[in-house]
Amino acid sequence: MRQVRHRSRGTAPRSLAATSLALAACLLVSGCATEVIESKLTTTTADGASLTTIASLAGEELPALVEVMRDETEALSRALFADDKAAARASLARIDEAWSFAEPIIVARFGELADQLTYDLRRVVELARSAVKRNRPADADKAVAFLRLAVASLEAAQ
Repeated sequence: MRQVRHRSRGTAPRSLAATSLALAACLLVSGCATEVIESKLTTTTADGASLTTIASLAGEELPALVEVMRDETEALSRALFADDKAAARASLARIDEAWSFAEPIIVARFGELADQLTYDLRRVVELARSAVKRNRPADADKAVAFLRLAVASLEAAQ
């Protein structure tokens, strides 16, 4: 004769409960954290803010544009941590300007790889924008870290 185990109403089998607990633990542990392992064009004003002294980026070569993006992303991070919103907005404007000239160069030069390279750099620009618009210094730090990775990919593609 076969024995039937009865559960009380509303209880879940142990395997379902264990699976749910494991899934919740994975989500809790992973969170939204990102771990990345891993100033030439600026001057300091009387109040200590860093400002870029380049007049215009039109006609610059890709390495110079990438260098401007690197310097300005780092300056953006420092400005947000110092709560200097004006300097952060100025750095963001330079990042946007450098990106507007760099993107078409990347698309023209790298063919099939251009999609991934522009995606990576666009992510950096979006993090920089988020950092300024939403006052998120952590996004500025992520932009600095991701830019290092994107530049490494760009250099490997050349």
